[in-house]
Formats: sequence, structure tokens, C-alpha cells
Amino acid sequence: MKAALVVLTSQGLKTAHKVIERWSDEEPLKLELWLNWRLKGQYIDEKHTVHLHYYKQLKEVMSGIWQSSSLLIFIMATGIVVRQIAPYLAGKDRDPAVIVLDEKGKFVISLLSGHLGGANAWTKTVAQWLDAHPVVTTATDVQGLIAPDEYARQFGWAIEPLAGLKYVNRILLEEGRLGVWTDCLPKGHPLRQDIAYCFLEDEKKEQAHLWITPQDNQQYKDKNEQNDFNDMSGIKYSNNMNNQINEIPNDRRPVRLIPRFYSVGVGCRKGVSVDRISEAIAQSIRQLGISPLSIFGIFSIDLKSEEAGLIETAHNLGVPFRTFSAQQIQELNEKLRLSSSDYVKEMIGVDGVCEAASLLGTKEGELILPKQKLNGVTVAISKERFLL
Repeated sequence: MKAALVVLTSQGLKTAHKVIERWSDEEPLKLELWLNWRLKGQYIDEKHTVHLHYYKQLKEVMSGIWQSSSLLIFIMATGIVVRQIAPYLAGKDRDPAVIVLDEKGKFVISLLSGHLGGANAWTKTVAQWLDAHPVVTTATDVQGLIAPDEYARQFGWAIEPLAGLKYVNRILLEEGRLGVWTDCLPKGHPLRQDIAYCFLEDEKKEQAHLWITPQDNQQYKDKNEQNDFNDMSGIKYSNNMNNQINEIPNDRRPVRLIPRFYSVGVGCRKGVSVDRISEAIAQSIRQLGISPLSIFGIFSIDLKSEEAGLIETAHNLGVPFRTFSAQQIQELNEKLRLSSSDYVKEMIGVDGVCEAASLLGTKEGELILPKQKLNGVTVAISKERFLL
């Protein structure tokens, strides 16, 4: 993804220079500089790689900047920024981080997506670069507390339901602590060191405000309606589960932080549909009882790198799709004596795809669901051994 640095005046460009000087080429976000057309010729910097764009009217380019950037840094009046971004606001899980600097770089304001988008963290970083004053107004940060959604951002976890954050953050502010239940967080994890998060034993899990678990919410499922599913982000959820959760009073409904533990390996025939791939993955994760949100990637062999169904399935899940060479796949097949197929060997030269691909997708994983054959699609799932 990209970061957009948007400048309106020549004084603002001087401040932008200071930001650019501190921006590392190693940053995962690639910086793009957007200058008002009246500043043409004023930006000269041969030391730093920055993609340069010009605009006449900010409203004419705002849509493209918004869609392509996960961080927007505006150097101009806050009122201008508010009016420009207002038409594009969609929700805290979808909006990019937005921060605003005054032209002289004295103040850095976290304007939007402070926690999930990372605007608060970026505000503090940029303010440090400029020796400026960071302005962060989210209530938990003002009180010196770290909100659950900030931890989720730091660790790359999913949150469900997002609407519940307002409730748990209010409890954190009012009581200064949250009850937490987990079945996966190791004792040395940083979150366990935060005294505002009180970890409860299994017998008290119903009293917890937060659950940290990769498991699906089986507690609220009606066993007679396990096959009633609706499409959500390309994977199937139980209608009844969602209805039951909505019926539980807010003061007894835990918000779930869902670590991304699981790697999904997929093999398929050419041209297989996204629906068949999605259903095969859905059936596989149901066997394990895990949430679709606990998946961190879909993996296959490089022959499938352009397979539309796989690419779209990963996009729907919001996870990366990555492939490995036939040599990498086969070496692991032979080393671990994974499942083999004479047909696959004849067609593409390896004993099998999905099991090896799922393991290669992890840093140090173990295969927990061997190859499943489902309507022309094979699926295997591996789990990371350690949660960082």
C-alpha cells in the first residue's frame, strides 16, 4: 500500500521536506507526494525516492488518493481536510489513517482511524521526526490506556463484532480494566503484561469483556441449523449464530480478538470457480471449528499464480495469495512424506500441492488438517506453532 503526503502551499512543502527526509526506503508504505500545481518546480530532491504528482483541485484527485492509500498525511488546515474526506468515510475498519499537520509542522493531529488504521501511532512518529506536538484525542489514549483495537492493529488480529468496540472501550475508560479470556495467548505475550487486561480462568469466561481466540463462536450455534449459511466476505457463516449473538444483551456479549493462526493450502483444476473454492475452504475450516478471520493467507503452487478463482477468494477474505515453486513443493512432499496423487504427479510433476503449500505458508507450522477433496478442489490447513 501507499502513503500520500498532500501539500497545498510552499510553506507546507518545507515541512513536507522534513517528513520525506525521515521516511525510510524500508517502510512498507511507499510514499507519494501530491503538490498543488502552483508548486511545480519547487520540489527537488535527488536523495529520496518519492513518486511526485500534481493537482489543481484536490477534490478532483481525492477519490483516487483515498482508494490507493492506507495513510494520508495532509499539510494544510484541518477544516479543508475534513471537507475533502467527508464523502468517502465508510467505517473504522475500512477508512485509511488520516493525520493533519499545520504548515510550519508545529502540530500533528490524528484525525481518522486512530487505532485500527494506525493514525495515532503515525501521529506520534511524525511528531517525533519534526519535534512537534502530537494531538491525539481518542479517549483511551488520553487516559494512558491501550484500547483493544490498538492491540489488534499492532498484532494483526481481526475483531468481531466491530460494533462491540464502543462498549468495551467505555468499560475500559470507566473501570480502568477489562476481563479477558483466551485459549491461545502464551504467558509471555505483551498483552498479558498490561495491568488493565485481567485474564480470567476458563470457568469465568462468560464474565469476560474480551475473548482472544481463533475459534468460531460455537457457543451461539444451533446444532439443528449448522447447514444454514450466508455469504460474508467469501466464506460462509451461520445465520443462526449471527441472530443468536444479536439477541444477547450488550453487557454480556464478548468482543472477540481473533489471532491469525492458520495457513490454507489449495490445489485446484484450471478455471475452477471462486464459489467452489470458497465452499471448499469453508467446509474445511468448519471441520476445525475456527473462524474464517483466523486465516492469514491462501497458498498454492506457482502454476496457479494467475488462477482467477484463487485470487478472488483471497481478495474476498482480505488475505494475501502466494505461490511456491514446484521444486519447493516437491522437496517438502518428499521430506515429510505428505499425501500423494498419481494424477497430480502426472499432470504437474509434484506428488501433491495443498499440504506442502499450507506448510510453506507458515514460518514454523504444523499440518492440522490433511488434504480434503471437495468438488475438484483440495484443501489443507496448517497452524503456526507460536503466536507473536
